[in-house]
Formats: sequence, structure tokens, C-alpha cells
Amino acid sequence: MHIGSVAKKIGLTPDAIRFYERNALLPRPPRTEGGFRQYGERDIETLAFIRRVQGLGFKLSEIRGLLDLRGNRLHPCAPVRRRLEEKLVDVQRKLADLQKLERELRLALRSCNKELRKRSAHCPILREANNSKPESNK
Repeated sequence: MHIGSVAKKIGLTPDAIRFYERNALLPRPPRTEGGFRQYGERDIETLAFIRRVQGLGFKLSEIRGLLDLRGNRLHPCAPVRRRLEEKLVDVQRKLADLQKLERELRLALRSCNKELRKRSAHCPILREANNSKPESNK
């Protein structure tokens, strides 16, 4: 199967497939006499796997490790489970950071709204150049 057909089937672009090849996530396929890449069913399964785990937030280096495990005939679940747990902890940390950022933005917005009610509105965010957080409503 040619790269365009594979890309359409998997939901990737040909450039993405070439990128995975360059980064050794997908073996370089054989070429036809005309120079076209020729992909097999195993390549399609590998690309579908890469797309699925990338959708779970795994980075290329992590995907490479998962591909190594996938290549193991035993398909051990424990190392995959550990990687999934680590990814979940990472996502939870990022969510906590985003929630903290959301609170800080709400405080900054509240401070701006409070200042805008005054006749001579001076932006509290710009005024607090040395502070890392906006004024809280006391």
C-alpha cells in the first residue's frame, strides 16, 4: 500500500508517516521500482498504535519504549501499566497547575474589573511589576 492510502486509512498525513520513519518509530519500508514506499499490514498496525498512544499523551521517546515492549513476543503488561500510571500522575500534575493558573487569572481579572469601576483606572497588573501575583480582594 502506498503512503497516501496508508495515511488516509490511519488518519495521518504522509508527512507524519515520513516523520515517524525519520525518528525510527517506523521501519523504512521497501520501495517499488518507481521509488514509492510500499507499506504492509504490520506497518499500518504500528502506525495505528503510534497514533493511539500519542493521543494518550505519550512523547516520541516514550512511544519508542512502548514499541520496544510491543515488539517483545511476551507483551508484558506490568511495564505498560507503570508507564500509564506515570502518565496519569503527569496529567494530574498538569491539571493542578492549570487550576492554579486559572485561580490566578480570575484574581487578576477581578482586580482589573474592580479598578475599571474607578474614574481614574490604573491597571493593577501593570502597576505590580515586581509582584508575581495580582492583588487579592481583602
